[in-house]
Amino acid sequence: MPGNRNRFTGSGAAAASALLTAALLAGCAPSAEPVETSSAPAQDAPTPTETTPAPTGTSAPPVQEDVADPSTWQIEDGEIGPLEIGEDFDETLAELSAGDWTNDEACGWTAYWNAPDGAFTVWFARDEQTDPGPIETIAVEWGPDAPTGVGPRTEDGDVGLGSTRDEVRAVYPQAEELSSGMDGRVFLWVSDDDPEDGALFFEYLEGQDAAQSVVLTREDEPPYEVCA
Repeated sequence: MPGNRNRFTGSGAAAASALLTAALLAGCAPSAEPVETSSAPAQDAPTPTETTPAPTGTSAPPVQEDVADPSTWQIEDGEIGPLEIGEDFDETLAELSAGDWTNDEACGWTAYWNAPDGAFTVWFARDEQTDPGPIETIAVEWGPDAPTGVGPRTEDGDVGLGSTRDEVRAVYPQAEELSSGMDGRVFLWVSDDDPEDGALFFEYLEGQDAAQSVVLTREDEPPYEVCA
C-alpha cells in the first residue's frame, strides 16, 4: 500500500539520519587524554671542582736584614738597612751593634763600619755643626780591589757597588749624570719623590765603569772626605 510504504520509508530515513548524526558526533568528540608516563628526573651534571696545580718549583726566600751584618742590608727610599735619613744620629748609633762601629772624638759627627775582609765600608753622618742632629748622609764605599756585588744592594734591581752605568740606568731610567765639584769623579743621580729622603748617588771614578760608592744624602753631592 502506498501510504504504508511512505511511512516506513520516512521512519527508515529518520533512523538512518539518527545513526549518521551519532556517528558524526562520535567522530567530533574529544579523544581521551594521553596517559602520562613517569620518567626519572634528569640529574644535573656534577660541578667541576677547581684543583690547584702542583708547584713547579720554589723560589729562594728573600734575604733577611741583619742589623749586625751590613752585607744583608737593602738600599731603598731614604734608607740603607736600619740607617735612615732624618733620624737622630745618636739614637741610631746607640741601636747598632756595640763595638762594631767607630765614632771617635776627632770626627764625632760620623760613624763607620768596615767589613772584616775590607771589601767595603758603611758610614753615616750628621751635620758637623749640629749636635745632636739628624742623619744627613749615608754611604757605602768600595774597598781596594774588592769584588763586585759586595755590600748593600738596592731593593729594586739589585744594583750597588760595582754596578755599571747601564745596569743602574736599567733600574733607574730617570738617572741623570752629574759632574762633581772634585775632578776625577762623576755621579749618576736619582732623585726621590720626597726631598726629606735625600737623593741617591752612584759615584764613578774617571776611566771606570763600576760604581765606587753608593750614597744617600740631602746635600747637592756626596762629600769627598767626610772626616778630614
